[in-house]
Amino acid sequence: QSAVVLQRTNHSQMASSAIVLLLVLLIPSAFTFSSKFVNDQLRLWFEPQDVTTTFGEAINLTLWIDGYSYTKNFSVQFSDSENAFVKIKPPICRFYEDEFQNNLTTFQAIGRRPGRFIVKASVEPERFVDDQRLFVRLKVALSQPLIIIALIIGWTYTACWSSGYYPQIYLNYKRQNVVGLSFDFLHINIIGHVSYAIFNSFMYWNSAIEQEYFKRHPYGLNPVIGNDVGFAVHACFATGFTILQCYVYENGGNSISKTAKAIIILYFHIMIGAACSVWFWSYHWLDFLYVLSYIKLSTTLVKYFPQAYMNYKRQSTEGFAIMNRLLDIAGGLFGILQMVINAWNFDDWQSILGDPVKFGLGVFSILFDLVFIVQHYCLYRPYQKSKYKSNKNHLKVSYHQTPA
Repeated sequence: QSAVVLQRTNHSQMASSAIVLLLVLLIPSAFTFSSKFVNDQLRLWFEPQDVTTTFGEAINLTLWIDGYSYTKNFSVQFSDSENAFVKIKPPICRFYEDEFQNNLTTFQAIGRRPGRFIVKASVEPERFVDDQRLFVRLKVALSQPLIIIALIIGWTYTACWSSGYYPQIYLNYKRQNVVGLSFDFLHINIIGHVSYAIFNSFMYWNSAIEQEYFKRHPYGLNPVIGNDVGFAVHACFATGFTILQCYVYENGGNSISKTAKAIIILYFHIMIGAACSVWFWSYHWLDFLYVLSYIKLSTTLVKYFPQAYMNYKRQSTEGFAIMNRLLDIAGGLFGILQMVINAWNFDDWQSILGDPVKFGLGVFSILFDLVFIVQHYCLYRPYQKSKYKSNKNHLKVSYHQTPA
Protein backbone atom coordinates (compact mmCIF):
# COMPACT_ATOMS: atom_id res chain seq x y z
CA GLN A 1 0.00 0.00 0.00
CA SER A 2 2.84 2.39 0.83
CA ALA A 3 4.39 1.52 -2.52
CA VAL A 4 1.15 2.47 -4.27
CA VAL A 5 1.03 5.75 -2.37
CA LEU A 6 4.68 6.43 -3.22
CA GLN A 7 3.98 5.63 -6.87
CA ARG A 8 1.01 8.00 -6.92
CA THR A 9 3.13 10.68 -5.27
CA ASN A 10 5.82 10.24 -7.87
CA HIS A 11 3.21 10.46 -10.63
CA SER A 12 1.82 13.65 -9.08
CA GLN A 13 5.26 15.18 -8.80
CA MET A 14 6.03 14.24 -12.38
CA ALA A 15 2.73 15.71 -13.56
CA SER A 16 3.36 18.92 -11.61
CA SER A 17 6.88 19.15 -12.99
CA ALA A 18 5.55 18.63 -16.50
CA ILE A 19 2.97 21.38 -16.07
CA VAL A 20 5.58 23.79 -14.70
CA LEU A 21 7.95 22.92 -17.55
CA LEU A 22 5.14 23.42 -20.06
CA LEU A 23 4.30 26.82 -18.59
CA VAL A 24 7.96 27.83 -18.61
CA LEU A 25 8.14 26.93 -22.29
CA LEU A 26 4.82 28.39 -23.36
CA ILE A 27 4.63 31.66 -21.40
CA PRO A 28 7.76 33.22 -22.95
CA SER A 29 6.52 32.11 -26.35
CA ALA A 30 3.16 33.72 -25.72
CA PHE A 31 4.80 36.95 -24.65
CA THR A 32 7.10 36.82 -27.65
CA PHE A 33 4.17 36.29 -29.98
CA SER A 34 2.16 39.05 -28.31
CA SER A 35 5.11 41.44 -28.39
CA LYS A 36 5.80 40.58 -32.01
CA PHE A 37 2.17 41.12 -32.88
CA VAL A 38 2.12 44.52 -31.17
CA ASN A 39 5.46 45.61 -32.60
CA ASP A 40 4.60 44.41 -36.08
CA GLN A 41 1.22 46.12 -36.08
CA LEU A 42 1.02 49.04 -38.46
CA ARG A 43 0.69 52.24 -36.46
CA LEU A 44 -0.35 55.60 -37.91
CA TRP A 45 -0.72 58.89 -36.07
CA PHE A 46 -0.62 62.64 -36.57
CA GLU A 47 1.88 64.77 -34.70
CA PRO A 48 1.14 67.32 -33.42
CA GLN A 49 -2.51 66.53 -32.88
CA ASP A 50 -3.50 70.04 -31.86
CA VAL A 51 -3.09 72.62 -34.60
CA THR A 52 -4.19 76.26 -34.67
CA THR A 53 -4.46 78.26 -37.87
CA THR A 54 -6.39 81.21 -39.27
CA PHE A 55 -9.18 81.41 -41.81
CA GLY A 56 -7.89 80.65 -45.34
CA GLU A 57 -4.34 79.85 -44.21
CA ALA A 58 -2.76 76.55 -45.29
CA ILE A 59 -1.07 74.47 -42.61
CA ASN A 60 0.79 71.15 -42.80
CA LEU A 61 -0.42 68.00 -41.05
CA THR A 62 2.35 65.42 -40.50
CA LEU A 63 1.38 61.74 -40.69
CA TRP A 64 3.80 59.35 -38.98
CA ILE A 65 3.91 55.69 -40.02
CA ASP A 66 5.62 52.90 -38.13
CA GLY A 67 5.35 49.10 -38.04
CA TYR A 68 4.65 46.33 -40.51
CA SER A 69 1.86 46.19 -43.09
CA TYR A 70 0.36 42.75 -43.66
CA THR A 71 -0.88 43.89 -47.04
CA LYS A 72 1.15 44.91 -50.06
CA ASN A 73 -0.43 48.35 -50.04
CA PHE A 74 -2.85 50.47 -48.07
CA SER A 75 -4.39 53.91 -48.32
CA VAL A 76 -5.15 56.80 -45.97
CA GLN A 77 -8.30 58.74 -46.76
CA PHE A 78 -9.84 61.72 -45.00
CA SER A 79 -13.50 61.79 -44.07
CA ASP A 80 -15.88 63.75 -46.27
CA SER A 81 -17.84 65.04 -43.27
CA GLU A 82 -15.54 68.04 -42.79
CA ASN A 83 -15.04 68.90 -46.45
CA ALA A 84 -17.41 71.86 -46.21
CA PHE A 85 -15.26 73.40 -43.46
CA VAL A 86 -11.71 72.06 -43.97
CA LYS A 87 -10.05 71.30 -47.30
CA ILE A 88 -7.40 68.55 -47.24
CA LYS A 89 -4.76 68.13 -49.94
CA PRO A 90 -4.45 65.39 -51.05
CA PRO A 91 -7.72 63.86 -49.79
CA ILE A 92 -6.35 60.33 -50.27
CA CYS A 93 -2.83 58.91 -50.24
CA ARG A 94 -1.75 55.36 -51.19
CA PHE A 95 1.28 53.53 -49.86
CA TYR A 96 2.90 50.52 -51.53
CA GLU A 97 5.75 49.59 -49.20
CA ASP A 98 5.62 46.56 -46.90
CA GLU A 99 7.48 47.98 -43.90
CA PHE A 100 7.73 51.47 -42.44
CA GLN A 101 10.08 52.74 -39.78
CA ASN A 102 9.53 56.36 -38.70
CA ASN A 103 8.37 57.39 -42.17
CA LEU A 104 6.26 60.51 -42.44
CA THR A 105 3.97 62.09 -44.99
CA THR A 106 2.64 65.64 -45.09
CA PHE A 107 -0.91 66.72 -45.86
CA GLN A 108 -2.14 70.27 -46.22
CA ALA A 109 -5.23 71.61 -44.44
CA ILE A 110 -7.04 74.87 -45.20
CA GLY A 111 -9.80 76.15 -42.91
CA ARG A 112 -12.81 77.38 -44.86
CA ARG A 113 -14.56 78.87 -41.84
CA PRO A 114 -13.65 79.63 -38.21
CA GLY A 115 -14.36 76.93 -35.67
CA ARG A 116 -13.02 73.84 -33.95
CA PHE A 117 -12.91 70.67 -36.04
CA ILE A 118 -11.85 67.04 -35.70
CA VAL A 119 -10.06 66.08 -38.93
CA LYS A 120 -10.25 62.28 -39.10
CA ALA A 121 -8.63 59.83 -41.50
CA SER A 122 -9.33 56.17 -42.20
CA VAL A 123 -7.09 53.33 -43.38
CA GLU A 124 -7.96 50.71 -46.00
CA PRO A 125 -7.73 47.83 -45.28
CA GLU A 126 -8.36 48.26 -41.57
CA ARG A 127 -6.97 44.90 -40.42
CA PHE A 128 -3.89 44.95 -38.14
CA VAL A 129 -3.83 48.75 -38.04
CA ASP A 130 -3.58 50.94 -34.94
CA ASP A 131 -5.33 54.17 -35.96
CA GLN A 132 -6.54 55.38 -32.55
CA ARG A 133 -4.58 58.65 -32.87
CA LEU A 134 -5.21 59.13 -36.59
CA PHE A 135 -6.92 62.50 -36.23
CA VAL A 136 -6.11 66.18 -35.72
CA ARG A 137 -7.90 68.73 -33.54
CA LEU A 138 -7.88 71.77 -35.80
CA LYS A 139 -8.77 75.25 -34.54
CA VAL A 140 -9.44 77.84 -37.23
CA ALA A 141 -9.42 81.46 -36.02
CA LEU A 142 -10.65 84.64 -37.61
CA SER A 143 -7.64 86.69 -36.53
CA GLN A 144 -4.09 85.87 -35.45
CA PRO A 145 -3.76 89.06 -33.31
CA LEU A 146 -6.78 87.97 -31.28
CA ILE A 147 -5.01 84.69 -30.50
CA ILE A 148 -2.06 86.66 -29.11
CA ILE A 149 -4.36 88.99 -27.15
CA ALA A 150 -6.19 86.01 -25.62
CA LEU A 151 -2.84 84.45 -24.66
CA ILE A 152 -1.71 87.66 -22.94
CA ILE A 153 -5.02 87.88 -21.10
CA GLY A 154 -4.58 84.27 -19.99
CA TRP A 155 -1.21 85.01 -18.42
CA THR A 156 -2.68 88.16 -16.86
CA TYR A 157 -5.49 86.42 -15.00
CA THR A 158 -3.11 83.66 -13.91
CA ALA A 159 -0.82 86.34 -12.44
CA CYS A 160 -3.79 88.01 -10.70
CA TRP A 161 -4.96 84.78 -9.11
CA SER A 162 -1.46 83.68 -8.10
CA SER A 163 -0.48 87.01 -6.55
CA GLY A 164 -3.80 87.30 -4.73
CA TYR A 165 -2.55 85.14 -1.84
CA TYR A 166 0.23 87.48 -0.79
CA PRO A 167 -1.71 90.57 0.41
CA GLN A 168 -3.23 88.44 3.19
CA ILE A 169 0.15 86.94 4.08
CA TYR A 170 1.73 90.39 4.23
CA LEU A 171 -1.17 91.84 6.26
CA ASN A 172 -0.85 89.04 8.81
CA TYR A 173 2.88 89.64 9.08
CA LYS A 174 2.44 93.40 9.41
CA ARG A 175 -0.23 93.14 12.12
CA GLN A 176 1.39 90.11 13.81
CA ASN A 177 -2.09 88.68 14.27
CA VAL A 178 -4.82 87.02 12.23
CA VAL A 179 -7.85 88.42 14.03
CA GLY A 180 -10.60 88.93 11.46
CA LEU A 181 -9.52 86.06 9.19
CA SER A 182 -11.84 83.05 9.09
CA PHE A 183 -10.16 79.73 9.91
CA ASP A 184 -13.09 77.93 8.28
CA PHE A 185 -12.44 79.72 4.99
CA LEU A 186 -8.76 78.75 5.01
CA HIS A 187 -9.18 75.09 5.94
CA ILE A 188 -11.98 74.44 3.46
CA ASN A 189 -9.93 76.28 0.85
CA ILE A 190 -6.83 74.10 1.42
CA ILE A 191 -8.93 70.95 0.92
CA GLY A 192 -10.02 72.27 -2.47
CA HIS A 193 -6.52 73.31 -3.51
CA VAL A 194 -4.95 69.98 -2.53
CA SER A 195 -7.66 68.08 -4.41
CA TYR A 196 -7.12 70.29 -7.44
CA ALA A 197 -3.33 69.85 -7.28
CA ILE A 198 -3.60 66.05 -7.13
CA PHE A 199 -6.07 66.02 -10.02
CA ASN A 200 -3.89 68.24 -12.21
CA SER A 201 -0.63 66.47 -11.38
CA PHE A 202 -1.87 62.98 -12.21
CA MET A 203 -3.76 64.10 -15.31
CA TYR A 204 -0.64 65.87 -16.57
CA TRP A 205 2.14 63.42 -15.65
CA ASN A 206 0.60 59.94 -15.31
CA SER A 207 0.48 58.16 -18.68
CA ALA A 208 -1.93 55.45 -17.46
CA ILE A 209 -4.45 58.09 -16.37
CA GLU A 210 -4.05 59.92 -19.66
CA GLN A 211 -4.57 56.71 -21.67
CA GLU A 212 -7.75 55.95 -19.73
CA TYR A 213 -8.97 59.49 -20.40
CA PHE A 214 -8.38 59.08 -24.14
CA LYS A 215 -10.24 55.74 -24.08
CA ARG A 216 -13.31 57.53 -22.77
CA HIS A 217 -12.78 60.61 -24.93
CA PRO A 218 -11.09 59.34 -28.13
CA TYR A 219 -10.98 62.77 -29.75
CA GLY A 220 -10.61 64.72 -26.54
CA LEU A 221 -7.79 66.91 -25.36
CA ASN A 222 -6.11 66.51 -21.99
CA PRO A 223 -7.80 69.31 -20.02
CA VAL A 224 -4.70 69.95 -17.90
CA ILE A 225 -1.66 71.93 -19.04
CA GLY A 226 1.55 72.79 -17.22
CA ASN A 227 0.22 76.16 -16.03
CA ASP A 228 -2.66 74.42 -14.25
CA VAL A 229 -0.27 72.21 -12.29
CA GLY A 230 1.94 75.14 -11.30
CA PHE A 231 -1.01 77.28 -10.22
CA ALA A 232 -2.57 74.50 -8.11
CA VAL A 233 0.69 73.59 -6.34
CA HIS A 234 1.44 77.27 -5.68
CA ALA A 235 -2.06 77.74 -4.24
CA CYS A 236 -1.47 74.83 -1.85
CA PHE A 237 1.78 76.30 -0.54
CA ALA A 238 0.41 79.85 -0.25
CA THR A 239 -2.75 78.75 1.57
CA GLY A 240 -0.76 76.36 3.76
CA PHE A 241 1.61 79.17 4.74
CA THR A 242 -1.37 81.38 5.65
CA ILE A 243 -2.76 78.60 7.85
CA LEU A 244 0.65 78.31 9.51
CA GLN A 245 0.48 82.04 10.31
CA CYS A 246 -2.85 81.42 12.04
CA TYR A 247 -1.15 79.16 14.58
CA VAL A 248 1.94 81.37 15.03
CA TYR A 249 0.40 84.84 15.36
CA GLU A 250 -2.22 86.04 17.80
CA ASN A 251 -5.61 84.77 16.66
CA GLY A 252 -7.95 86.24 19.27
CA GLY A 253 -9.30 82.83 20.22
CA ASN A 254 -10.41 82.07 16.69
CA SER A 255 -10.73 78.39 15.74
CA ILE A 256 -12.39 76.05 13.27
CA SER A 257 -16.14 75.81 13.78
CA LYS A 258 -17.97 72.52 14.24
CA THR A 259 -19.74 73.04 10.92
CA ALA A 260 -16.45 73.44 9.06
CA LYS A 261 -15.03 70.37 10.83
CA ALA A 262 -18.06 68.36 9.74
CA ILE A 263 -17.63 69.53 6.13
CA ILE A 264 -13.92 68.63 6.15
CA ILE A 265 -14.62 65.19 7.67
CA LEU A 266 -17.27 64.62 5.00
CA TYR A 267 -14.73 65.43 2.29
CA PHE A 268 -12.24 62.95 3.76
CA HIS A 269 -14.92 60.24 3.91
CA ILE A 270 -15.76 60.87 0.26
CA MET A 271 -12.07 60.59 -0.68
CA ILE A 272 -11.64 57.35 1.27
CA GLY A 273 -14.83 55.91 -0.23
CA ALA A 274 -13.68 56.79 -3.75
CA ALA A 275 -10.26 55.20 -3.11
CA CYS A 276 -11.90 52.01 -1.78
CA SER A 277 -14.08 51.86 -4.89
CA VAL A 278 -10.90 51.73 -6.96
CA TRP A 279 -9.22 49.11 -4.78
CA PHE A 280 -12.17 46.74 -4.29
CA TRP A 281 -14.43 47.39 -7.28
CA SER A 282 -13.94 47.91 -10.99
CA TYR A 283 -13.43 51.66 -10.88
CA HIS A 284 -10.42 53.35 -12.41
CA TRP A 285 -8.11 55.88 -10.75
CA LEU A 286 -9.43 58.41 -13.25
CA ASP A 287 -12.80 58.14 -11.49
CA PHE A 288 -11.06 58.89 -8.19
CA LEU A 289 -9.52 62.00 -9.74
CA TYR A 290 -12.94 63.08 -10.98
CA VAL A 291 -14.20 62.84 -7.40
CA LEU A 292 -11.35 65.13 -6.32
CA SER A 293 -12.31 67.62 -9.02
CA TYR A 294 -15.91 67.62 -7.76
CA ILE A 295 -14.63 68.26 -4.24
CA LYS A 296 -12.68 71.25 -5.56
CA LEU A 297 -15.81 72.61 -7.24
CA SER A 298 -17.91 72.13 -4.12
CA THR A 299 -15.39 73.94 -1.90
CA THR A 300 -15.81 76.97 -4.16
CA LEU A 301 -19.51 76.95 -3.30
CA VAL A 302 -19.07 76.87 0.48
CA LYS A 303 -15.69 78.38 1.39
CA TYR A 304 -16.71 82.07 1.12
CA PHE A 305 -19.68 81.90 3.49
CA PRO A 306 -17.65 81.68 6.75
CA GLN A 307 -15.59 84.80 5.95
CA ALA A 308 -18.63 86.80 4.85
CA TYR A 309 -20.48 85.75 8.02
CA MET A 310 -17.49 86.66 10.21
CA ASN A 311 -17.36 90.12 8.64
CA TYR A 312 -21.08 90.54 9.31
CA LYS A 313 -20.81 89.32 12.89
CA ARG A 314 -17.86 91.63 13.67
CA GLN A 315 -19.34 94.49 11.61
CA SER A 316 -15.83 94.95 10.27
CA THR A 317 -13.44 93.67 7.60
CA GLU A 318 -10.33 94.56 9.61
CA GLY A 319 -7.83 91.71 9.34
CA PHE A 320 -9.17 90.53 5.99
CA ALA A 321 -7.07 91.70 3.02
CA ILE A 322 -9.49 93.17 0.50
CA MET A 323 -6.72 93.29 -2.11
CA ASN A 324 -7.02 89.51 -2.26
CA ARG A 325 -10.60 89.86 -3.48
CA LEU A 326 -9.76 92.70 -5.87
CA LEU A 327 -7.10 90.58 -7.57
CA ASP A 328 -9.47 87.61 -7.61
CA ILE A 329 -12.27 89.55 -9.27
CA ALA A 330 -9.79 91.02 -11.76
CA GLY A 331 -8.61 87.51 -12.60
CA GLY A 332 -12.19 86.28 -12.97
CA LEU A 333 -13.16 89.14 -15.28
CA PHE A 334 -10.03 88.62 -17.38
CA GLY A 335 -10.88 84.92 -17.57
CA ILE A 336 -14.39 85.63 -18.82
CA LEU A 337 -12.99 88.17 -21.29
CA GLN A 338 -10.61 85.54 -22.66
CA MET A 339 -13.48 83.05 -23.03
CA VAL A 340 -15.55 85.61 -24.95
CA ILE A 341 -12.63 86.55 -27.24
CA ASN A 342 -11.88 82.89 -28.00
CA ALA A 343 -15.56 82.12 -28.55
CA TRP A 344 -15.85 84.95 -31.08
CA ASN A 345 -12.46 84.30 -32.72
CA PHE A 346 -13.13 80.57 -33.19
CA ASP A 347 -16.92 80.88 -33.60
CA ASP A 348 -17.30 78.51 -30.67
CA TRP A 349 -19.87 79.88 -28.24
CA GLN A 350 -20.60 76.32 -27.19
CA SER A 351 -17.31 76.35 -25.26
CA ILE A 352 -18.94 78.80 -22.84
CA LEU A 353 -22.47 77.41 -22.77
CA GLY A 354 -21.34 73.76 -23.01
CA ASP A 355 -19.89 73.72 -19.47
CA PRO A 356 -22.43 75.63 -17.38
CA VAL A 357 -21.08 74.26 -14.08
CA LYS A 358 -17.58 75.66 -14.59
CA PHE A 359 -18.88 78.94 -15.97
CA GLY A 360 -21.45 79.23 -13.19
CA LEU A 361 -18.83 78.69 -10.49
CA GLY A 362 -16.69 81.43 -12.02
CA VAL A 363 -19.62 83.84 -11.90
CA PHE A 364 -20.40 82.68 -8.34
CA SER A 365 -16.86 83.55 -7.21
CA ILE A 366 -17.12 87.00 -8.78
CA LEU A 367 -20.44 87.62 -7.02
CA PHE A 368 -18.91 86.76 -3.66
CA ASP A 369 -15.97 89.05 -4.43
CA LEU A 370 -18.54 91.80 -4.91
CA VAL A 371 -20.08 90.92 -1.54
CA PHE A 372 -16.70 91.36 0.16
CA ILE A 373 -16.09 94.63 -1.69
CA VAL A 374 -19.47 96.00 -0.58
CA GLN A 375 -18.76 94.92 3.00
CA HIS A 376 -15.35 96.58 3.01
CA TYR A 377 -16.07 99.85 1.21
CA CYS A 378 -19.75 100.44 2.00
CA LEU A 379 -21.14 98.54 4.98
CA TYR A 380 -18.16 98.23 7.32
CA ARG A 381 -15.77 100.97 6.25
CA PRO A 382 -12.31 100.81 7.87
CA TYR A 383 -11.71 102.64 11.10
CA GLN A 384 -9.32 105.57 10.87
CA LYS A 385 -7.37 107.41 13.50
CA SER A 386 -8.20 111.04 14.22
CA LYS A 387 -6.35 113.37 16.50
CA TYR A 388 -7.88 115.95 18.74
CA LYS A 389 -6.09 118.40 20.96
CA SER A 390 -6.98 118.38 24.61
CA ASN A 391 -6.98 121.38 26.94
CA LYS A 392 -3.47 120.39 28.06
CA ASN A 393 -2.17 120.51 24.49
CA HIS A 394 -1.75 116.74 24.44
CA LEU A 395 -2.89 114.59 21.52
CA LYS A 396 -5.83 112.44 22.29
CA VAL A 397 -6.40 109.53 19.94
CA SER A 398 -9.92 108.31 19.38
CA TYR A 399 -11.45 105.89 16.86
CA HIS A 400 -14.52 106.62 14.85
CA GLN A 401 -16.10 105.15 11.77
CA THR A 402 -15.71 107.22 8.64
CA PRO A 403 -19.15 108.46 7.53
CA ALA A 404 -20.46 106.88 4.38
